[in-house]
Amino acid sequence: MDNSREEIDKVVQEKKSEPQIEEQVVEESTLHETEESKPVETAQELIENSKELVSKANTEVEECKMGVSQAAEAFYEAKGNFNNTTFKSCETLLEKLGFNYSSYDELEPFELSLSKDDEEFSVQDISSGKFTGFLLALLAALATVAGLVYLALTKLNITIDPKTVTPQIAMEQINPVLNWIGTFGGHTGGNITIGAIILGFSALMVAWLVYAIRVNLKEKKNLHIAKETLEKSKEYCITKEDCKREIQKIDAHLREVTQELSNFDTILNEKAATLKRILHIEGAFDEDKEYHPSSKKTMRETEKIMQGIEHLLNTAVTKEGKLNFQSVQALHNARAIYADYLARIYD
Repeated sequence: MDNSREEIDKVVQEKKSEPQIEEQVVEESTLHETEESKPVETAQELIENSKELVSKANTEVEECKMGVSQAAEAFYEAKGNFNNTTFKSCETLLEKLGFNYSSYDELEPFELSLSKDDEEFSVQDISSGKFTGFLLALLAALATVAGLVYLALTKLNITIDPKTVTPQIAMEQINPVLNWIGTFGGHTGGNITIGAIILGFSALMVAWLVYAIRVNLKEKKNLHIAKETLEKSKEYCITKEDCKREIQKIDAHLREVTQELSNFDTILNEKAATLKRILHIEGAFDEDKEYHPSSKKTMRETEKIMQGIEHLLNTAVTKEGKLNFQSVQALHNARAIYADYLARIYD
């Protein structure tokens, strides 16, 4: 009984899976038939998809660039205000107190720039080949007419000198030529009307054949180009995605540095107030001056804080258009100094 039950369940599961397999086969078959039966529409759709991918990738990168531009503007403004006010004030106070501040030595020039795109990718439109097909068909029709006329003239032993031929002479030779073509090369039963019909029909058939071949070859070529373009567009989007991530890293880093600068501005203003109090109570530095140990400690703490933020502000944010790892390290160092300062205050 149990074995019969298991066999029934197995048959039911197989029946359920059959429609899914059939649907997948139908989808793949439909896609293949679409490419075979409508290569023009398929190629155009692939080109439009490529354009959409490239446009979206470029738009996202440009938006990221605008974001990092705003972050850079805010950074430069905050840096300028900080250096000209808070930092300069502390430096002046330390100098009056006779403390020799050791400024941070810049190891390399400051840099804040984005990497330039090596090459921009643009999706080119594809032509149907109908216009060039029409021109080729027209030339083929003319060549067919000329060939049949030349063959008829040769068979009829008629010689026409292109230099001396006149419209009147040409008109005189039309009737025998058309008559020869109408008799299918000398057979009886032909006439001028039949010759004209055969000549025109032959020209049209050759023209249609040339046009059809040209358009068909162009359609296949366009489909191949469209597929290649889509693959290149995907590769371009991957490259742009990497570029976008790098820009986002720079943008986030700049905003973090600007925020850290605000933190240091606050604690250095507090230190500046303490230095002013020392200068007011204990006086300016002279050779016989000996400051209180707590005052000396305040001066050393101020120097450490100033060196930390100066290191961060003067380290290149980018290197060769990418986020500089040394700037990231400088930010971590500044955060450690700030955290240590807060820990000692609230300990």
